[in-house]
Amino acid sequence: MKVFITLLSLSILVISCTKESEKLRAALQNNNTPITMSSPALKRGTFSPTAGIQVMGVAKIIQASGALQVQLDSFSVSSGPDLKVYLSQAATPGNHLNLGNLKSNSGTQSYNIPTGTNVSDYSFVLIHCQQYNHLFSYAKLQ
Repeated sequence: MKVFITLLSLSILVISCTKESEKLRAALQNNNTPITMSSPALKRGTFSPTAGIQVMGVAKIIQASGALQVQLDSFSVSSGPDLKVYLSQAATPGNHLNLGNLKSNSGTQSYNIPTGTNVSDYSFVLIHCQQYNHLFSYAKLQ
């Protein structure tokens, strides 16, 4: 009887592990976001706040799945309307590349850099409120 219970328990364990593996595999196949190990940064910089803004985190330029991306790591910034992520030649908006809306005020997030962009032309990542033309934060890339 003990042998039967042990075999039954092992069978249930194997079947449940297989089902979980199948669910994970299916989830990965349906997800358009590639899962990558931490890529080495081509450039990186720590965010600095402007007046009245709280920010922390690191901006990196990485290569992931054959494309260049700006990655915000351990990131947190004060809330604001219409926040954008810019790749910029200066610590202020002007000669910049708009990478899109800030996805979240905290956490790790990535933004694709358009193909053909010469990242050596850009030395800053900016968090900018486009609606009120207010710079929230910048990271100098080195």
